[in-house]
Amino acid sequence: MKTLWYGGKFHTMMALDACVEAVVSDAGFIVDTGTKEELQQTHICENRVDLEGATVFPGFVDSHLHIVWQGEKLEHLDLSVIDKREDVLEAIKERLEKLSDGKWLIAEGWNDNQWEDDRIIDRFELDQLSRKHPIVLTRICRHALVANSLAIELAHIPEGITNPQGGEIVRDHSYRLTGYFKDSAQELIKRAIPEKSVEDVSQLINTSVDYLISCGLVGGHSEDLSYFGPNSYQKVTTAYRESIDGLKRKFRTHLLIHHEVIEDHVKAAPKPHAFIEFGAMKLFVDGALGGRTAWLKEPYSDHPSTYGLAIHDDHHLEKLVKKARNHGLSIATHAIGDRAIEVILKLMRKYPTMNRLPDRIIHGMIVNPSLIEQLQQLKVIIDVQPTFVTSDFPWVIDRIGKQRIDEAYPWKTFIQNDIVVAAGSDAPIETVNPLEGIQAFCERRSVLDGNVYGASQRLTRYEAINLYTDGSARAISKHKERGKIAPGFVADFTVLENDPFEVAIDKIKQIPVKMTVVDGTIQYRKKD
Repeated sequence: MKTLWYGGKFHTMMALDACVEAVVSDAGFIVDTGTKEELQQTHICENRVDLEGATVFPGFVDSHLHIVWQGEKLEHLDLSVIDKREDVLEAIKERLEKLSDGKWLIAEGWNDNQWEDDRIIDRFELDQLSRKHPIVLTRICRHALVANSLAIELAHIPEGITNPQGGEIVRDHSYRLTGYFKDSAQELIKRAIPEKSVEDVSQLINTSVDYLISCGLVGGHSEDLSYFGPNSYQKVTTAYRESIDGLKRKFRTHLLIHHEVIEDHVKAAPKPHAFIEFGAMKLFVDGALGGRTAWLKEPYSDHPSTYGLAIHDDHHLEKLVKKARNHGLSIATHAIGDRAIEVILKLMRKYPTMNRLPDRIIHGMIVNPSLIEQLQQLKVIIDVQPTFVTSDFPWVIDRIGKQRIDEAYPWKTFIQNDIVVAAGSDAPIETVNPLEGIQAFCERRSVLDGNVYGASQRLTRYEAINLYTDGSARAISKHKERGKIAPGFVADFTVLENDPFEVAIDKIKQIPVKMTVVDGTIQYRKKD
């Protein structure tokens, strides 16, 4: 059943200024483009959709996010919008008053870099708020959390415990646990949190995906298969199939496979699904800049005693890469610091992928010139998250020093050196709205002080939008069927009320999403 989409301006993203007036789709694919009159003469269309002057793009896809966690953020106490330490504590107090004794309070997104008083909240302060509720506060980067004493007790963590590989258990001057757990040490607390059922996870996916679609996203590359207790892989994949059924809910979902559940994946041998596919094996090399756990070649400027953390020792990291290759998989690697990127690129070169999917570096924030050449040679995809610049500056300058600032978030350098870049958000760590990401690419303006950082690395509007369309498609080798408005490509559209090429740059993120179309089906329509 053919559909004529007309009455709008379609940016095909085949080239800058390449636009058409109307599109015909059939069975989820674009069959023709042109003027309304031409298409009406050559096609009999049972359905007609008047876009009423809207601007249409190939459907935006977030190349790196955590769909289930985004659902948790929408349901949990959200601390990411609170910029004062004392207000964070007050928000926790207010939420505790609504919980019955024994219920866990899980809060998301606190960011000490936004506080005037940037002391990390400790377990003793949380104990003053409640000793009847286990409390866990996850930092915005999700590479650290704070837990109160009851949560620590329920996790059976003794005072004399030593740091696990790739993690840190922070202590005070008296060698007492402060409740602050970094990177892999977080798992000591998380294992005590009550396990979610398939129904719980499915509801989180429903909540998340419905929100993502309302933001104009037609799909996302997510990593969340291993974080929900025993049998996590089976539980989460079952929940995805229940939620994204291709009837009530359509969303192009590409799932990375955490190395800890890779054997579960191989054993399960999941059947093909129209909207759910599996990609590379996900692994972590380092942490995050905020907590000084990203792994750098030179020490942190504001803490010269540390270079960050290696999540795995050299031997184990190599074993993980070999495991992926033995299963015929490419790898998608969290690597923020230049030392982390250097180490994983060496292993990618030693064990090249034979999969149709390219290897991926996720984040790639501190990239020195020697790494640029290696990225070119290996044809590695870089997944970047533009809104990190808006939230990381200016404090990140203290972390890495002014001498390394030209190597920080080098988006334009990637593009100029023909390195394929895909755009995402790392939601819920950052806002998932792709229009905010496009504006951040073009401005590089901090939300903390209003200044522009790294102006030479700003992208044009076309480049920025292209990273959410063609870039995200290339990251999963789908660029011959997704990311363009042209015959043979999927009928996925992000429909906006205004044209991002015509509004002021600082107004891009304010453009309303009018409609989101997946597989030729309207999945979201803005209410009048």
